[in-house]
Amino acid sequence: MKQSFLFANLIFILYLFTSCGSSKTIAGDATSHVTPIICAEEYSQKYNMQLDFMKHHFSGLLIVRKLPDNEIRILASTYFGLSLFDFSLRENEFQVNSCIEPMKKKKMLLLLETDFKNLFLSGKNIRIKKKSGTFEKRVTGRGFGRTVFYLSEFNSGHPEQIKIKHPWLRLSIQLDKLKENPN
Repeated sequence: MKQSFLFANLIFILYLFTSCGSSKTIAGDATSHVTPIICAEEYSQKYNMQLDFMKHHFSGLLIVRKLPDNEIRILASTYFGLSLFDFSLRENEFQVNSCIEPMKKKKMLLLLETDFKNLFLSGKNIRIKKKSGTFEKRVTGRGFGRTVFYLSEFNSGHPEQIKIKHPWLRLSIQLDKLKENPN
């Protein structure tokens, strides 16, 4: 009886210490406004793009350019020249200039809008999970809206490879920066 009483008291004390603790922010796991993953420039930036949705695979080029009126133009096309989508992005505005029919669904466009805003504008509510000199993992959202950004192969502070994964939707986008021609 005495042992069970001591055991019950020990459990109660442990419960008291763990349940009444204040929340702590672990270094590297804070939610904050972070810098854009890709800084859009006045010249065209080109990326190899691979988009996988369930069993469907698209590959092509993603071309990004910042226009003089602070508009970011995002164009994706296949290697054969078929335009997949053409978006215009500003701080509070997302405009669909053109888009192929399978991607013209409202939820798909909303998902791409949030992904591109997190890529090219200052991300809000992004948690940096892991960070080192060669790798960074950023997470935003919860549940079906959860997005994970994997940044790697850094060159002068900018990632050369970006993977965007939506685990619940089985959607992933991979961007590999193309080298600029010296011409």
